[in-house]
Amino acid sequence: MKRSSTNPGTTMEMPTTPKQQQRYIGAGREERQKTISRGVAEMGDTPGTLKPRSLRFTWSMKTTSAMDPNDMMCEICKVLDNNNCGYDQREKFLLMCVFGDQNNDSLVQWEMEVCKLPRLSLNGVRFKRISGTSIGFKNIASKIANQLKL
Repeated sequence: MKRSSTNPGTTMEMPTTPKQQQRYIGAGREERQKTISRGVAEMGDTPGTLKPRSLRFTWSMKTTSAMDPNDMMCEICKVLDNNNCGYDQREKFLLMCVFGDQNNDSLVQWEMEVCKLPRLSLNGVRFKRISGTSIGFKNIASKIANQLKL
């Protein structure tokens, strides 16, 4: 795997071989989905103890909802699977996502996080590009946001 420095002081492993990409992009979808659905409760001491972070970020009506954050995570995972995106759950409400092909320089990596919107009783989905072209990120992020049923 190749290491990519995206922010000062932090590094992230990027898949470089087709076998490594397969692990990110399609392997174990059913297992990942089961882990996400039951894992949101397992990551805290008791169900409901961990809550999404309260953040200020640019949001749109497509990415906000009064839906339970755990249900939002399940919906996000379902849409990512439908679009052949790989993802890894880093925290209870944070996913590291990948889409594309390293060989064609079309690999895009980004974070998706369910956050609480300050002063509103709504939750939102924050998208943050980690690597890849801005147009590639915009295309996949827009496609995912449009397909979310929040």
